[in-house]
Amino acid sequence: MLNPIEEAKFKKLRDDCRVLGVPSPPEIHIGLKVRDRNGVLTFDDKQRGHSFTRNFYNFTMSQLTEIDCDGQTLFAAGYMSGKRTGGTIDGVAAKLWYRGNDILAAGYHNNTTTAAYGIVVGTGSTAFSAEDFDLVAAIAAGTGAGQLSHVAMELPTSAYVAGTKVWTNTIARLFNNNSSGAITVAETGLMWKGYGPTGAADVGHLFERSVLSPTVEVGIGAQLTVTYDISMDFSAID
Repeated sequence: MLNPIEEAKFKKLRDDCRVLGVPSPPEIHIGLKVRDRNGVLTFDDKQRGHSFTRNFYNFTMSQLTEIDCDGQTLFAAGYMSGKRTGGTIDGVAAKLWYRGNDILAAGYHNNTTTAAYGIVVGTGSTAFSAEDFDLVAAIAAGTGAGQLSHVAMELPTSAYVAGTKVWTNTIARLFNNNSSGAITVAETGLMWKGYGPTGAADVGHLFERSVLSPTVEVGIGAQLTVTYDISMDFSAID
């Protein structure tokens, strides 16, 4: 559920950016819907995502300014590096990551049923940290106990609203509970896939992790839809 006080602060931030003539920061809204085995909508909520990781900050700075990795094997404040989901630190002296030309299996788009990248979900409720490089307790793809069947990511849709001068890119993913028990989803994340600075393919980095409140119960046979609306206000220039 969106917090009216928080939403008012974000509106003021957008207004201030417009007056100052500087870019408004990207914003994320996470849609969560659950339909039971009969297709009946049992849960419908929208929450704001504002938990960008150090991976996201370093990636953004690297792409915008062409800062190379600093050659260090540390992932912390003051180091231009990245940390993969497996814990490997990308710190060699090269651009952090790049997407490559495989638009159907790179970035956030995931055209397979893997849980390695794209929109991911988990059961961990540990508070967010900028140093997060994976979900705390990622839910594996499958039909076994505690697993969700991960449907391939839907193709993203982009839209510009002339009235508000806001660009929005929407990505979504379906998760089916074909296991033998209910599963409580307590965290979501955006896992970006590309190539590491050494040219290694299938490199996954967590760019955003949101701890949900309320959490989402996905019953046996139910389907969870997670939607990420990523938007940016262009009114400072449009």
